[in-house]
Parts: sequence; structure tokens; C-alpha cells
Amino acid sequence: MSVERVPVLIVGAGYAGLSAATLLAWRGVPCLLVERRASTSRLPKAHGLNRRSMELLRVVEGLEDALFAASRTGANDSTLIIAESVTSPPIETLVTKISLDATRVSPSKICTAGQDRVEPVLLRFARQNGADIRFSTALSRFAQREDGVEAILRDEDSGKEMMVVADYMIAADGAGGTIRDAGGVKMEGPGFLADTISVLFEADLSTILPTDGFVLYYLRNSAFSGAFVTCDEPNHGQINIEYDSSHNQESDFDEEGCTELVRQALGVPNLAVKILDIRPWQMAALVADRMAFGRVFLAGDCAHITPPVGGLGGQAAIQDAADLAWKLALVVKGHAVPALLDSYEIERKPVARIAIARAIANYVERLLPDRQDLRIREEECGLLETAMGYRYRSDVIIFDEADDGAPVENPLCPTGAPGTRLAHVWLRRGEQTISSHDLIGRDFVLFAGSDGGDWIEAARRVGLRSTAPLLVCRLGYDVDDPEGLFLPRLGVSPEGALLVRPDGFICWRSRGRSPDAFATLEASFARARGEKIAEGSARHATTLAGAPA
Repeated sequence: MSVERVPVLIVGAGYAGLSAATLLAWRGVPCLLVERRASTSRLPKAHGLNRRSMELLRVVEGLEDALFAASRTGANDSTLIIAESVTSPPIETLVTKISLDATRVSPSKICTAGQDRVEPVLLRFARQNGADIRFSTALSRFAQREDGVEAILRDEDSGKEMMVVADYMIAADGAGGTIRDAGGVKMEGPGFLADTISVLFEADLSTILPTDGFVLYYLRNSAFSGAFVTCDEPNHGQINIEYDSSHNQESDFDEEGCTELVRQALGVPNLAVKILDIRPWQMAALVADRMAFGRVFLAGDCAHITPPVGGLGGQAAIQDAADLAWKLALVVKGHAVPALLDSYEIERKPVARIAIARAIANYVERLLPDRQDLRIREEECGLLETAMGYRYRSDVIIFDEADDGAPVENPLCPTGAPGTRLAHVWLRRGEQTISSHDLIGRDFVLFAGSDGGDWIEAARRVGLRSTAPLLVCRLGYDVDDPEGLFLPRLGVSPEGALLVRPDGFICWRSRGRSPDAFATLEASFARARGEKIAEGSARHATTLAGAPA
């Protein structure tokens, strides 16, 4: 049996797996992704990438443009409506293209491409950056050992097996994957919510829809509740209809029955409909009791199952992958200690919980207003806060007095507190207008105010002593802030500074000067990379910092 060695093995080529492969390969980390299917998804399934996901993916040059090119509709061109049918008067209009203007929040826009369009783009960029992607290849079994994960892979066509030894493994094998069970991981939460049938169809929609952009209807029909969504292929649509399994079986949904469901959903009797795919599934809400065991990390639906009302499940998968990618890259390259990886579950699991609570709230508000009992109100947050304002808390984030313990903040009113996402502000670099988010992505960045020269010098000295790169950006020198918004949104003075991680989250902040900038920054940078600095060591660093360099 042949044996290969690779830093990271990824199992599953959905959103989580392909995003992880793309972002790891872009960071120069060799990775192998295996997928038992013969190709990426041929069905739309999930629809749309939100701004936070696009922020995380746009660091890869050309990827953002490629994702928009894969979509039939333009950026932010979305309409969301609650109605009895597509042709009925709206009960409520939730979103229009105008309401999606959020240039104050993010440099990125919403991409409405379906999963069948997104996955091939991610696959292409993963391979272009050097990732090894193998389809028709299944994980037969695996075992952990002290120095890595030993996996036996099987070629589904030939039946031939091979061994791969990886430093780490990302389990992205979906809601029905086996890696989670092999690790003894249990799923917790509300559980089953509804039996659902998805129907992909073709029909003349040109005179039915109110716009040629992306359209999503939540249907409160007298015969059923469900949703209708447009697809990237013209005149293709998808309905998701709930059914009572005590009265109906999966076999009841044949082409004739599904054709009638499509007509009812659209509100157009006798419409010519061609059924392309019929797929039953169960809506559920669950989160893993652990998102990591040993050197194995769970991502996407393998780690949390989110009701698909609001699209938060697909976003969580991409964002899990992005979090793992930068942390694994630092550890594999020796720029951080393995303890950094302990922060993955600690940071991401609470985000999964509030995403699930928000999705259930969406489900009740948009489809079943009489089922308020389903809501998890103690974990509910607003739509924008859940999508863009979630906060991280872990040992690798150094909190200050501003931390109020809230799980989210309003992205329209950023605080700059450690554990929050860096505020988006339009800056000037020479003749070019850029976002503050264009300055982050691969390495840690120290942002300093115009009078923060001591922090810049401290960063230079820290960089010389550290194995990890530390970039610097000083307001008024490296970039200009024409509107004077950046420092106020960071909560620091012109003498202050803050440290931002590759994922755009703030991990340390000093509102002003420090008596010993070098010692303070060195200790903070070390902790942000997983080094547990004992109290005595920190005091020793402060003492030494006063000596000549």
C-alpha cells in the first residue's frame, strides 16, 4: 500500500472543504482534499454568499470577481418576499436591491450564485493555488497517532486503497458524514423540525417574476408552507415544500404531484413544467458537542446543521474553513504553537449557536408565525449582527475594559473592542481608494495612529524576534483617512494601536501610549499565536524591555 504525507487532509468537497483547500493553498500550505462523489454539486442546493463570506474569500486574487461572474444576477440584486404564492400580493417584502446597500458595513457585496456555480469556482481556485483535489476518493477509516492522522483512502472506481499521513485533518463530510461519529462526537439542540421535499424544475418564468434578479419567496400557502427560489440557469427554479410524514410518504412525490406543487407555489394553474430533480430531506437544528478531537477538526454541516432560512448554514461552513485555514497555516509553518488551534472550537461554536437561533427565528417569522414555541430567544440576535457582528472570545484574544460580554455587536456602530471584526472604512493609499479590509488577510497587522510611532518601532523589534510576520500600517503615513472615521471606529487615539488577525478580527488594543510598547506588544503578539505566557515570564519581558536593544 502506497503512503503519502501531507500537512492537511480535507474530507469533503462542499463549501467547507473547498473553502479550506482554497485558503490553505493560497497561504502556501500543501493540502489534499478527497471527495467520494465524482464531481462537485450538480444541484443549486444553497443559494447566495453573504458579505462576511465574501470578505473572507476575496483575499484570494480574482476569486471575488469569479464568483460574481458565475452568478446570473448582479451583486446585491435580490428580492425576498413573503406571500401565498409567487403571483399573489406580497404579505411582506423583506429585502429589495435598494435595502441591500451596505457600503458602511463592508467592501463586499452579496453574491447570489447557487451551490452548483460556487463549488466549481472554489475548486478551480483551490487547484490553481496548488491544492490536490481528488474526486471518487473515499475515506475508508482513520486513526490518530501522536504526530498526526493516519487515513486509509479508497479509489471508488478501482477499489484500490492507499494511506495518507496528515499532520491535521478537516472533517467536512457533511451532515451525514462518518468522521464525527468515529470521534464519539454527539449532536445537540432542537433536532428535527420538518420533512421537506425539494423540487428543481424548468418553466417559463419570464412573465411570472417581478424582476430578473435573484428572487426568493417564502410561501404561506393554504396547502403548504415552503419557499420558491430562482436559479442561475434561466427559467429554472426550485421549491422546498414541507410535508407531514404521518400523511405523506416520499414516494407520494412523483413528477405529476410535484408538477402540481410547482403550479400552486407559483400560482399559475396549467403552467407547463418540466421536473428536473426531486429530493427529500429533513430540516433540523443541531450543533456538535465538540468541533475538534485530537488533530481532527469538524467544519460545516459536519459540525452544525442550520435550518436553511436565511442562508446562514452555508456561510458558517465557509467561515469555519477560513478560521481553520489561517490558524493551521501558522501552526504548520511554525509561526504559531499548536495551542492556537484550541481556539477554533471555542470561537466558532458560539457563532454556530446564534446562527441556528437566528435561522429558527427566521423560520418562524417568515413561514410559521404560530410556532413561537420553536424559538431559542436567549440566543437570538438581529439579522445583521448574526451575519456580520458576531464576536470571538478565547485565550488568544486579549480583552480590555470595553468587553461587555455580548455575543454580537452592531456592525453599523463598531467599537474596535478585541474579539470584534475590524471596522470597514474607506481609506486612501496614494491615488487609490481602498477598504481597511484590503490591508488584512494573510498575516497579522498592527494598525497605529498618526502619533503611534513607538508602536511601529515596537512592531519592528517584535518582528525581528518572532518567527511570524507582523505587518504594520500607520495612519497618515502608510494610508490616509480622509473622513477621519477609522480611529474613532477602532476606539483608539492617535497614540494608540491595535493588532488584527489574518481573519480580520481584533485580538489586542491599546487606546493610547504604553510605558513599554515593546514588552506589551511582544506579549500580546505571542499570546495571539497561542503562546501561554506565565505571569513571571510577562514580568521578566517587561524588565528586559528596558535594556538597550
